[in-house]
Amino acid sequence: MVTGRSPNLSSLIFHTDETQAFIATDTLAVASHDKRPVNFTTKAFIVPHLRMIIAGTGVGGFLDEWFVKINGKMVTLGIDNLNEHTPRNLASIWCGQKEKVGYPNTTTVYHFGFSERTGLIHSYAYRSTTGFASEKLDYGLAHKPDCTVPDDYRLPDDLKVMMDDQRRLQKRAPKAQRIYIGGEIQVHHLTSAGYQVFTHYRFEDYEQDQKIMLGRESSM
Repeated sequence: MVTGRSPNLSSLIFHTDETQAFIATDTLAVASHDKRPVNFTTKAFIVPHLRMIIAGTGVGGFLDEWFVKINGKMVTLGIDNLNEHTPRNLASIWCGQKEKVGYPNTTTVYHFGFSERTGLIHSYAYRSTTGFASEKLDYGLAHKPDCTVPDDYRLPDDLKVMMDDQRRLQKRAPKAQRIYIGGEIQVHHLTSAGYQVFTHYRFEDYEQDQKIMLGRESSM
């Protein structure tokens, strides 16, 4: 089944310090026009040859194209060297996608990885709303969209609590403005020892969303 280009939207929760990057995303993608579930998808990718993880929120398909370009069409030394070339390349991909699809959505790409210059974790954000200008991120916890963070939070233990709160708050927003979060919680963890990737939790409406997706497929 080909679903066409649709927003991933997304929950993104991450914690970084000098020695590690911990990234959690949901897996639900919804359609642009009616916000119904269309598929489950991966919203973060490991890039082992650069000791990095990339993640994205917003419109679907954009991060996929960026991963393909990083992995097979660019020569870079590491996350800091890649940062020098990222704004221009992301802007070019964005322009090409908008010409083909004409969507009004936004997207943000995140890079997390060990610096080839300092040996420490560095993190960057690139937002379509700022022309993908490079934004160096501080260490600590961050989340998108808003949620209440438990006191003395622990990861991954408190991920479900935070994403459940995101889902609760988003259900209060108008349908057209809502960020849709669901499927499963996928975790990517980068340390000096390497990568750990696992599914932390499956939301209770996973099977209901899956039935909607399969219903779309059978009717096309």
